[in-house]
Amino acid sequence: MKRYFKLVAICAAFVLSVAMSASAGSSDNFSGTLTGVANSTVSGSFSFNSTTDQLTGVILSFTSPVLGNGQADPGSLNGTKGSNGQWSFQWWGYANNGDLVIFDATLNTNGTFQVGGDVANRKQYGGFNMMVPEGGSKLAYLLTSVAALFGGIFISKKRQIAGSN
Repeated sequence: MKRYFKLVAICAAFVLSVAMSASAGSSDNFSGTLTGVANSTVSGSFSFNSTTDQLTGVILSFTSPVLGNGQADPGSLNGTKGSNGQWSFQWWGYANNGDLVIFDATLNTNGTFQVGGDVANRKQYGGFNMMVPEGGSKLAYLLTSVAALFGGIFISKKRQIAGSN
């Protein structure tokens, strides 16, 4: 019986360490069209660090026959928490092709992100506004891992009991 508990403790420690590191590296990605400019797309990615309340690794790319192809790399953005409980992250600057880029991300109270912004040059501008698919949470990873661990233990123990009869 002592050996059984030792195995459970080792498995639990392993699953916990894997689950926490997997969720820490999760990234939110988005892509869609730039409205107001034909045949234009925008995409980007970022990670939310809930410890520092920052968006990290923020990258925004766009492709357009009018605006050209460009990429903006704001890096990390500090957020401000509004009276409604939502976090907002804002940045403006220039892409590597010289176009002006405005980026705004809102962390909704349900844990999802809404991103929006504009890309403009001297001739035209395009905008975007979209929901970001949810990247997952530490609790979800942990609960799934624990369920898998105990499911495996249950099946193993059931087979061991069935085999001894």
